[in-house]
Amino acid sequence: MFTPTIYIPNCDLDSDYITLDDSKLHHLKNVLRMKNEDNVNISNGNGKLLIGKLCKNDVKVSSKKEYVRNHETKIFVPPLREKNRFRFMIEKLVELNVSKLVIGKTENSQNTRIEADRISNWAISAVEQSGSPFFPDIEVTEDIDFSIFRTCFDISGEPINKDTDKVDTFAIGPEGGWSPKELTNFEIKYKITDFNLRSETAAVSAVSLIM
Repeated sequence: MFTPTIYIPNCDLDSDYITLDDSKLHHLKNVLRMKNEDNVNISNGNGKLLIGKLCKNDVKVSSKKEYVRNHETKIFVPPLREKNRFRFMIEKLVELNVSKLVIGKTENSQNTRIEADRISNWAISAVEQSGSPFFPDIEVTEDIDFSIFRTCFDISGEPINKDTDKVDTFAIGPEGGWSPKELTNFEIKYKITDFNLRSETAAVSAVSLIM
């Protein structure tokens, strides 16, 4: 049976009762039609999952679970003009437990405004939908920092070998591709296929490949 998860980053891990704000209560009671004594999990986004039951305006905690990331993954992605595709990419990367998500523009990226609050809300939705105990560090930047992101995925790269190539920090380019100037800044280039992929497909595929 599905047990909903609520993301509360600063909850008191030592308390037997976690008080829910009005928006969380509304979602549980009016959207999910939950009643008292129904099971609810609380994720603090930092590897802790509280197991409990709805009790009026609180969650009564009965047990706790602690998780450790099996792979620290930092990824740079460009913004996408189509909101549904952009949201899909963010949500799937969060569901795959990416540890840091950097969103910024490149020379060939689509001209669209990057809204940090909207991206954060998409990430929260993904955590609650998947029941993940992890919430990524999210950074919005003007452009890519090549001193951090020295590896990219590009059609000009070499196939990745999961047994020998250890990758934890990498960049995904826009659908227009990296510019020749940008490509010279990367020390290592990998490719997923011999064909051009949409940015959201490339991002999700790359993370799945290296995990």
